[in-house]
Amino acid sequence: MKYLRIKKLKVRFVGISVMLMFSFALFSVFAPLARAIEYGGFGGRPAYPRADNPRTESIFVHTLEPGDVQEEGVRMVNNSAERKTMLVYAVDSTPSTGGAFACAQKSEISDDVGAWITLEKEEVTLEPGTNELVPFTIRVPQNASVGEHNGCIVMQEKKEKAQDQSGVSLSFRTGLRVAITIPGELTRKLELVGFTVTKGKDGGFLLHPQVKNLGNVSIDADAQVITRYFFGLTHTTHGGQYPILRGDTSDWNFELKKPFWGGWYRSSFVVEYDTNPEAGVGVKGGKELTRLEGSSIWFWSSPTPAALAIEIIILLALAFGGFLFWLSQKRKRWIKENWVSYEIKSGEDIKSLAERFDVSWKLIAKTNKLQPPYALKTGEKIKVPPTK
Repeated sequence: MKYLRIKKLKVRFVGISVMLMFSFALFSVFAPLARAIEYGGFGGRPAYPRADNPRTESIFVHTLEPGDVQEEGVRMVNNSAERKTMLVYAVDSTPSTGGAFACAQKSEISDDVGAWITLEKEEVTLEPGTNELVPFTIRVPQNASVGEHNGCIVMQEKKEKAQDQSGVSLSFRTGLRVAITIPGELTRKLELVGFTVTKGKDGGFLLHPQVKNLGNVSIDADAQVITRYFFGLTHTTHGGQYPILRGDTSDWNFELKKPFWGGWYRSSFVVEYDTNPEAGVGVKGGKELTRLEGSSIWFWSSPTPAALAIEIIILLALAFGGFLFWLSQKRKRWIKENWVSYEIKSGEDIKSLAERFDVSWKLIAKTNKLQPPYALKTGEKIKVPPTK
């Protein structure tokens, strides 16, 4: 039983290493870097990037006819402080969780780009701070179908198992995408297949859009989830540019933190992409982008405790202000309906009138729109409270 637990633990470690490899394979898809895609101090980059396509600094991109042969190379580097032995091999691509790009395992049989590649070397030993060019050849079969095909050049650190070690040895690997397009009738088409908003942990929300690639080439799509307040102002935006491989459905899980103020919110999913057949990996078609927009989803979020306290104070202040306004309007109506006209007699002023009619002199001045110094003339008529 102890041996089984140890073996399971090692398998979990291997799973972690595979996940790490996938993350760096994705990194090679998204980031047009001049330096090597690496992990743990080792990695590689395309040896012959093209000036007309910055994506070729991190991806092998070619348009080839069936039967074509393309010479290529991967520059392997060791930026660590240790001597490293690396395995280098080709595999097909595979969709990872969410439909993103990843590299298949070495043990899986390749029947696409992974089978088209022949490497001059399968193992390279590099001293610290050195690099080596490993040539390889891409041979496109005569029956290759029109459209884009993807694979990977994978670099994996070689680990020697200790004598007393059982199970699988932990090993890290990185992958570089190889994108080969076979010319013909290229179709670039996306479809929105779903969008949901669900309650997440800590009072937040999970925004989950899905897009399917109906074409035969990968598409770099700009996917955005925009969340707005009920009155239309933008609260937050999630998303970015993502490659969606041919035939795959990509989905994303964007975490929306619990809104501070709470209330009603509206999220909508928008995708923009280039439908021009002349576009490709790292190449824009030069025409207007196509925009797909799904239906908006309304959802309610309760306010945070701090926001609730502020809102209660604001509501109380508004209620008190409303009450004062109501009293003011009520008094104005009473004055308008009940005060009577009065003619000023000799020797009377606003203060003596206020004492006589038992009312504030300021109210008399305000009602009669008197200006400082509030002087009254004999015979002048003003409004005063009715006599009791």
